[in-house]
Amino acid sequence: MSHTRPISPRTLRLGLVLGLALAACSSGVIRFSPEQDAAIMLELESVFETSATSAGGPRLALCENRELSDAWDSPGGCQQAHVVRGGGRGIAHMEDGVGFGCGGCPFGVVAFVRGTWTGEPFAEPVELQGSVGMGDLYDAGEIFSYPYRFYLQCKGEIPACASIDGELDQTGELRLSVHFDQTDVGHYVLQAGGQAECPAL
Repeated sequence: MSHTRPISPRTLRLGLVLGLALAACSSGVIRFSPEQDAAIMLELESVFETSATSAGGPRLALCENRELSDAWDSPGGCQQAHVVRGGGRGIAHMEDGVGFGCGGCPFGVVAFVRGTWTGEPFAEPVELQGSVGMGDLYDAGEIFSYPYRFYLQCKGEIPACASIDGELDQTGELRLSVHFDQTDVGHYVLQAGGQAECPAL
């Protein structure tokens, strides 16, 4: 008797994201939709950890930073051409791919996130906020394609904590580097697990 392996929710969401992106590329127009945004945010609102998390290894729980997401209201704008919003709150719009010589505008596609890092290399939990970059309007074929680029900043009075950055790939593997005073103090490979406990919409 043959057994069919069930398709995971993560795989289904990834298929939706890539399918929508490919549809946008094939038409020559980049289309953004609330459904697309919701699928991407479900990927990001995760708990990332390692096999050593239970022994004090790193654990990162991420949620959407709705304060920043909801403040954005400029589809196609110079700095952020699109900001990903979860829960069906995304703004539907269409943009043409842009060429070079557009005044230096990045036309970025980003998600604003916040979260908590617990475990190594910090002695106590650290609150973070930042952005996840997903491409730009210069290359429509790269919109929403992995890897996603993480740029996080520590909040509060954490001594010497400058930034955390890295990349998330399509398997849910998140590679991050922690920097203190512009010095690398740790490199970590975390894996997406369950959904983070984020505030309800």
